[in-house]
Amino acid sequence: MRTRRPTHLFRPIPVLGLAAVLALSGCSRDPAPLPDEVGLPAAALSAFQAHLRTMSEGDLVCPDAAIEAAPRVTAYLNDDRLPDYAIATQDLDCESEITSSVAYFCGGSICAFPALVSEGEDYRVVWLMSGNEIEAQSHYREERFVVRQLSYAGSRGSAVLVREYSWIDGALRRVAEREEVASR
Repeated sequence: MRTRRPTHLFRPIPVLGLAAVLALSGCSRDPAPLPDEVGLPAAALSAFQAHLRTMSEGDLVCPDAAIEAAPRVTAYLNDDRLPDYAIATQDLDCESEITSSVAYFCGGSICAFPALVSEGEDYRVVWLMSGNEIEAQSHYREERFVVRQLSYAGSRGSAVLVREYSWIDGALRRVAEREEVASR
């Protein structure tokens, strides 16, 4: 005669193990997912507006809507768990009485990508990066802004300079630089 083994829907060891894993993952130091918000935080807009007034001595006028409409990348650079942004200024539609608004941001072949770095409830503008294209990347647990710049290399043809910036000791610092072959 065969004895039937009891079947249990509740198995205490695996269920308790799963509960422990879920509880520990809730306590991780990972930031929240990047926001899918339409606009920048009010503090970021305010900091960028103040920066524009200072750098142009009041000449450059960029409506908030123009700043929010400009392409940007988002990352968590510093440890405050709030999103940080970099603005693609070549697409920023502003007004200037003295010159073209693009002249404040772009030279003959590259443009500046200012970073709006969160500092608690406020934001600070860091004006270090320049190139033709910007993106955000994660390297292990370190977020970076990656800037690409097309560079004419004479008889060697063209190349793309790639610079990576990360937040280290309270400042945005270049942590890597390499050259890629330009695709034709």
